[in-house]
Amino acid sequence: MTTGKDIKAVLDTITVENLTNGSLSELWQQLPDHVAGPEWAIEIANAADGVAGYIYDESEEYDDDMANSDENYEWADSQTQDYYSNINRRVQELSLWAVSELDDEVSEHFEWDVNPSLTDLNSHYLYCAMRGLFAAVSIYAYEKAQELSEINA
Repeated sequence: MTTGKDIKAVLDTITVENLTNGSLSELWQQLPDHVAGPEWAIEIANAADGVAGYIYDESEEYDDDMANSDENYEWADSQTQDYYSNINRRVQELSLWAVSELDDEVSEHFEWDVNPSLTDLNSHYLYCAMRGLFAAVSIYAYEKAQELSEINA
């Protein structure tokens, strides 16, 4: 069984350095096409730290459902608790405004009841992007930890 300690060991390998030196190409391949570039490497490493914050070393109850967990939504929400200028900067640096999949996800997640102000839209786009990133990183870490524990068994 995959423990929290196993998952945290995988999450510890998700660093900006490893994301940019090619050693985590397997993770990059699992991310959406719009997730690319040095700005995203920082966001991915931050997401790995975020996921690790919800993992307990000795627990053996983790599975790939963490992608849809309350922790995912809580972490994504925490990413929008910032100054609007910082949220806007992140949205622009990550080109979130140019991702049609996020257009659909924002509309669907907020049940088509989206305030059209730029400030609110930026927050909604960042929220949805970070929720997806948390999900992808948590699934990768769980599956990689599971794979490594099977090899070492």
